Amino acid sequence: MNTDRMRGARPGGPAPQGDADVPPPPGTHHSPTQTVTAGDNARITQKNTQMKFSIPVVGPLLSLAFAHPVIAGLTAVAVVGGGGAAVSAALPDSTPSPSTAVVRGFVMKAADGQTAPTGYDFTHSPPAVADAGTDAVYAQGGYLLSTAGKLAEWQTSEPPTAQGCRKAVAEHPVRRTVVGVAYVACYLDRNGDPGYISVTAHDNDSVTVDTAHLK
Repeated sequence: MNTDRMRGARPGGPAPQGDADVPPPPGTHHSPTQTVTAGDNARITQKNTQMKFSIPVVGPLLSLAFAHPVIAGLTAVAVVGGGGAAVSAALPDSTPSPSTAVVRGFVMKAADGQTAPTGYDFTHSPPAVADAGTDAVYAQGGYLLSTAGKLAEWQTSEPPTAQGCRKAVAEHPVRRTVVGVAYVACYLDRNGDPGYISVTAHDNDSVTVDTAHLK
């Protein structure tokens, strides 16, 4: 007499390990590897891996961002895996663009002879206090002075022009000009762009000017 054998696990006995219908024993899903038996006794081993992006990787990433302007634009924020923290890349400041808008009533602090004078960078609009080592214009002792020597007097009653100021600075450059109300001077900023400075008031403590770039 033929007797059919019961497939699967016997009550109270261990489950057949090669039977695809039987779930793996508890805890095996934590194993670093998983083995699956396919047909013809072929065995496929899959290794569990985890992608990790650690903080030390951020340093070289930000270095690339500073070294290349395209990478800097694409890598403004680096996300560190695992903790979900964001690291912002501080990008260097761009060169200011010249503005033809007139800045009126800009007050330049005049040096009193006891302290170092305050230099102003006219590349910016309005002018900004110049960093150490940056070409600057400053007021001292009744004069306007340029560390770069790129000042020139505007000698006509016509409004200053870009071409005229470029020519004046090229042909008659000075480092120092006398301050007086209605006095107009041309300058070239540190990018080589022309502009003018018109004195509207002055005293022992300050010089007030109107200024703009010219195009």
